[in-house]
Amino acid sequence: MFEIGSSLRAARMRQKLELSQAERDTRIRAKYLAALEDERFDVLPGAVYTKGFLRSYADYLGLDGQRFVDEYNTRFAHEEEPPAPPQVKLRRRRFALAPWLLAVTVLAASIGVLAWRLSSSGSHHASPAPPPAQRRTTTRAALPTPRTATQPLTVARIVLVARRGRCWLSVHLGSATGRSLYEGTLAQGRSARFVSTRFWIRIGAPWNLDATLNGKAVRLPASTGDVVVTPAGLSATIG
Repeated sequence: MFEIGSSLRAARMRQKLELSQAERDTRIRAKYLAALEDERFDVLPGAVYTKGFLRSYADYLGLDGQRFVDEYNTRFAHEEEPPAPPQVKLRRRRFALAPWLLAVTVLAASIGVLAWRLSSSGSHHASPAPPPAQRRTTTRAALPTPRTATQPLTVARIVLVARRGRCWLSVHLGSATGRSLYEGTLAQGRSARFVSTRFWIRIGAPWNLDATLNGKAVRLPASTGDVVVTPAGLSATIG
């Protein structure tokens, strides 16, 4: 058995150390170091901090830190241990209705049963007829009226087939100055199809082409020239 505080102070004095210097080296506040040397352990934050500071300070001074902690546990630790709290038995809380609430509940249940009986007694009356089924109305989309022979065509659909050889074509919309739709050589066996209200076509080798207008075969000019195509037919200008 030895004195904790006096042993710490004596070791510090032998090394000619000030508390301020020990505070900087150990990072423990000087007032806590002084409390350790004075054995005023109540100044320190608690037993855990006290043991940690005590071990660090003793090791710093070259002493056996564990020996100082053991001495502290023997003489002081039991005095700082708080008494164990009394054991509390938890009881499950039972839900109880207040007397007035219980009475209201019973009354509401009785009214519900009475209403059910009254409704049951009247259930033998003829039940109302179900509402008449709604008449389903079907709206049919108007079918397009088939075209008759008397109705004029409004669109020209022309198909050009290079049946017997190549043919150079220049196709414009409306007239020769209209927007260009196609310009190039139609290879043998290839076809070109155009749909509009009016075309202007320059044909390089019309003898190599077969033409149909709106599904009917039409005759092309025998030599190079211009063709105006409308739903009514073809009009050619040779040259």
